[in-house]
Amino acid sequence: MANPAIEEERLPWRERLRYESRRFNAWWEGFAFDPDAERAALVAEAEAARAPAGPPDLDIARSIWGEGRLDPGDPAWTMRHARTLGVALKAEIVILGAGAGAPVMDLKHGTRWKLSGYSRIPSKLKGLDVIPYEAALSRINRASADGGLAFFELHRDADPAMIALFAAELVKPNAPFAFVDFTVARRGARLKSCFAEPWGGSPRQADQFAELLEKSGFRVNDAVDETRAFLPLVSRGWARWRAAYSRALEFSDKRLRADYLNLLAQYAHLWAERFDAIKAGQLQVTRILARRKG
Repeated sequence: MANPAIEEERLPWRERLRYESRRFNAWWEGFAFDPDAERAALVAEAEAARAPAGPPDLDIARSIWGEGRLDPGDPAWTMRHARTLGVALKAEIVILGAGAGAPVMDLKHGTRWKLSGYSRIPSKLKGLDVIPYEAALSRINRASADGGLAFFELHRDADPAMIALFAAELVKPNAPFAFVDFTVARRGARLKSCFAEPWGGSPRQADQFAELLEKSGFRVNDAVDETRAFLPLVSRGWARWRAAYSRALEFSDKRLRADYLNLLAQYAHLWAERFDAIKAGQLQVTRILARRKG
């Protein structure tokens, strides 16, 4: 059996630093740390940084935030919100906005829950149950889950009420559901440049999302500003931008290289705009905790 300490020493220093950061976050957030799974995730992320896969906009997001992620996040961030549900040890939980599978993987390693994820794209991470939305209607078990999480799906959908109704369909009466999303600090905030296509969306005020959830079958209990906890995820993830840029320079197809670099520049500008809007207090990240009405 390999010695975990020796294996950790073999990690490049950047990966070792990230590994230790994840171990500390696991201790801080109070969930089990799986050394083998974390090392495997670091290797997978390194491989993803070297080879393009899938549509360029999705590949760019994964190269910045990590394999399986389309938004900033890490296991501690996922568990931070999962703990607010207060469900049983072996509960059945649904995850909307599962990206390419990473939030489901986080919970798989940190809990004993039975998990089902729903996403706009198929997951390529092995052993995960992540269902594309277009295939969901034929596979969902209505009113069967004990709780749910939704990551950045309300602002992203042209009709967020449909996402809220779908969430309500999945869980039992009185089941908790945490919606984590971008919100605007005040009406009329001009944030169009922060949500340009192909990474579009339209955030609303937290009370507007709460009202929408109330009309969709939920009873809203609480809304918490999570912006301060979110900002470090952006800073840490964006450190991979240089690696993504260097990888794109090595593409042999000149047209692909030019298009990819242009899209990468757009993504950098978009997140710079978001970061500035967050720092200025115009854009926030809010967790709305609700329960399915009986």
